[in-house]
Amino acid sequence: MLNINVLIYFVEIVVFILFFLIYSVVCLLKKKRVIPKVFGIGFLALFLTLIGTFLLERPSMDFKNVGVIEVKSGEKLKVPNTFYHFQNIDDKVKIVGYIDYNEIGEYDIVFEVDTFTGKYSKKHVAKVVDTKAPEISLEQGEEFNQSYSKEYQEPGFKAIDLYDGDITSNVKTEKQEIDDTHFNIKYTVSDSSGNKSEKIRKVTIVDDVPPEITLNGIETMYVSPNTPYEEKGATAIDEKDGDLSDKIVTEGTVDTSVEGEYVITYKVSDSKGNEATKQRKVIVQTLVAIQAQDGTNGGKGVIYLTFDDGPSSNITPQILDILKEKNVKATFFILNYNSVGEDLVKREVAEGHTVGIHGYSHDYKQIYQSETAYMNNITSLQQKILASTGYNSTITRFPGGSSNTVSKFNPGIMTRLCKLVLDSGYKYFDWNVSSGDAGGVTDSEQLYQNVINGLSKSRANVVLMHDFSSNTKVVEALPRIIDYGIQNGYTFSNITMSTPMVTHSPNN
Repeated sequence: MLNINVLIYFVEIVVFILFFLIYSVVCLLKKKRVIPKVFGIGFLALFLTLIGTFLLERPSMDFKNVGVIEVKSGEKLKVPNTFYHFQNIDDKVKIVGYIDYNEIGEYDIVFEVDTFTGKYSKKHVAKVVDTKAPEISLEQGEEFNQSYSKEYQEPGFKAIDLYDGDITSNVKTEKQEIDDTHFNIKYTVSDSSGNKSEKIRKVTIVDDVPPEITLNGIETMYVSPNTPYEEKGATAIDEKDGDLSDKIVTEGTVDTSVEGEYVITYKVSDSKGNEATKQRKVIVQTLVAIQAQDGTNGGKGVIYLTFDDGPSSNITPQILDILKEKNVKATFFILNYNSVGEDLVKREVAEGHTVGIHGYSHDYKQIYQSETAYMNNITSLQQKILASTGYNSTITRFPGGSSNTVSKFNPGIMTRLCKLVLDSGYKYFDWNVSSGDAGGVTDSEQLYQNVINGLSKSRANVVLMHDFSSNTKVVEALPRIIDYGIQNGYTFSNITMSTPMVTHSPNN
């Protein structure tokens, strides 16, 4: 920069030089003698002028480098470039006044420096400004693959401004269609100072959905040793490519001469390379049925009243009222229930009865298609009962009983399930006294006779009845059954995990 003080010194010297030159030229033209004393006086005057200028010199401040300050940036106000007595004295300049570097505004301050003749100061308006735009960040990147099978779900974004902080809530989004497989999401945001940012996410719609393989037959097959294994195969459907069944590759073999577990794997890929895999487990083993338990190893003369297929809104409350009046505990093997049923299940637990698992569903074709399907059927209801009541039920009864034949479409399933249920920590109960109320009996008298004629004091008696909505017969017969039992020396109890099982012999 051109220092004004240096310029003053320069001007003073130049003036005196010009004076001497003009004086010399005049003397020469007039042919007069140059008087040395004039030069002496002139040099003395120059010297005194320079000394006076030096002593009275004021600092020179150049504000070009001061500028404005970006808010919350960590920047501080710079002092002006200051020269005094032919040297830079920036380090001696003080800033007098308050500046809040975290708040936009104008602040009156003074730059101050000590000089030979006292303090020199100059006023200045310091400006703290916000000129930086917010920063938008996109979660999962600026290029995003979107499955055609799902609605676009925003992966997320953030907008942070140096001054305003988190302004994500101010972000506006706009969808920009490109073509059938591409679109953009435009994000824009402005801070309180009007600084604006925008960002683009490029979205590509992709086929990332593998085909769906469906096994023909069940997932777990049991084959007796030395009998032929018949491969059932599978089908495969892809939403984009259609039927891919003929492209399925099957891996694995089954040797029925050697007992053991075999796995058949089915694989298929669609035109985009999405691969699907499914497996069938084939178990070669000799099935051994669990022996029936008729109750003779249980409590002699004990009657366990059991009710299947509830809860129902009209019959179950009446049964509970009768049991409460007679001070008798029973066991309810329930199905899935609604909000009304939930209240009844809670009441059953609260009044000391046992809530057993009949199953989330009673659909034979569904629940007996595989071991997995059956276990899912009881664990789903078990979790619901636990959520409703806090009671973890581990007592169960097979729909149709363990001796049912409705499951024969899946050979050996009941023999396998009886073992699997016990191995999984449950106890299952059939019955040795049937009321016939689910079919056969036409009135409460027949139901009553069936029960009392089936009772025996030489064993534990598990009585099968039902509390489905149309079964008024059981409500009419139940008080008489309880009275008969009490009058004839029987005791009543509910089934627990310590109760010896009463079971049939599997017919499948």
